[in-house]
Amino acid sequence: MKRRNRFLMDVLLGDTVVACHCPVTGRIGDLVFDGVPCLVSTTDDPRRNTAFTVEAISIDADRQWIGIHRGRVNDFVEHCLQTNVISAFPSPRHMERETVVRESRLDFKVNGVYMEVKAPLAELFVTPLPRFERRPLTRPIETERLMRHLETLIATLPETKRAVLLYVFLYDAPAFTGNPNRNHDARIRQMLRDAIADGLEIWQVNGELTTEGIRMIRCVETTPHFK
Repeated sequence: MKRRNRFLMDVLLGDTVVACHCPVTGRIGDLVFDGVPCLVSTTDDPRRNTAFTVEAISIDADRQWIGIHRGRVNDFVEHCLQTNVISAFPSPRHMERETVVRESRLDFKVNGVYMEVKAPLAELFVTPLPRFERRPLTRPIETERLMRHLETLIATLPETKRAVLLYVFLYDAPAFTGNPNRNHDARIRQMLRDAIADGLEIWQVNGELTTEGIRMIRCVETTPHFK
């Protein structure tokens, strides 16, 4: 019914409006959250201030669920690596998570190659139904953390000769080629173009989210889109 602030959403469950944890502190598209269908999960963790978390929303004619819980993304990627369905690493022998490099943490190290995972949500690549109100499009602010992680990933190339930037969408998104409305987008594109020549690969995973869980739809290399 409403996004109260960065951390809370008010959701109508049955006849009762309950406060739910919002797992995205940044922008979720340009939506006004009013009557947006959603999936919620429950927890009995006594440390939590809310018993529910909003996991996904649905806004398009296909009624697909758009996963917004970024905390699920790396678990999904780890499962995909373990089941050999990420084409960038068809036969992973050794995998580490949250590897410290310089003063940052990169999401994965697979067979000695570093991989950073990003799940863009500032722009949603679906066409919302007319009944959903949208705010005027504003330029999302790029965080210092994102820039630092990209710079750290690229800095591993002289040693490993290969690195992977993996974009993950928990819905069936088109090929992601960057966001021209994003602050510093031109700088990011140039960073990626320069790094591709040194061995950076860019891949995309789309997953289907249901009440049962998440499954892989496809994994494709999108490096050529960034050259």
